[in-house]
Amino acid sequence: MSNIKVSLPAIVAELGIKSKVDSLNKLLNQKPPSQWLKVHNGVNYQPIERVKNNLTILFQEYDWSIKGIQIVANSILVYGSLSVINPVTGNKRTVDGVGAWPIQLKAGSNPTDFSQITTGAIQKNAPAAESLALKNAAAKLGRFFSDGKEDVEDFKGIYSVEIPDDDLQAMKGAQS
Repeated sequence: MSNIKVSLPAIVAELGIKSKVDSLNKLLNQKPPSQWLKVHNGVNYQPIERVKNNLTILFQEYDWSIKGIQIVANSILVYGSLSVINPVTGNKRTVDGVGAWPIQLKAGSNPTDFSQITTGAIQKNAPAAESLALKNAAAKLGRFFSDGKEDVEDFKGIYSVEIPDDDLQAMKGAQS
């Protein structure tokens, strides 16, 4: 049996989905519209309702499962996995996310004195940590789900545009 290597761009081209793959990737990697963002203490964020809504719009459904909850210092740490089905290829993708939120304590108390936890703090702060974990995971799918920071390189499609020969050879070398 021969060991034939086929490059991903060739497979995508053969399936006739190259422009769809590029369109989805371009959408996922664009900055969210500024009107979607809110500001808390000078920091931009995308509300969890918006992230969940966009996950549903783009992927029709998604699966979020909490893998663990821990207390670290005076914060609740939540970590979990987000799974979606790529609407173009049908492949499942799973990304992990982590989020932490400080536990509310009575004013002026020592941050590690858990006898000073305010009434209902855990009930309020655990969902906040979970929301941050889900948003952290979703942002790994693309900048579209993020706070719009400029820390991600702009997406350059490889299927629906001409690629310089040097770049194509480098990509083929990386796949072998």
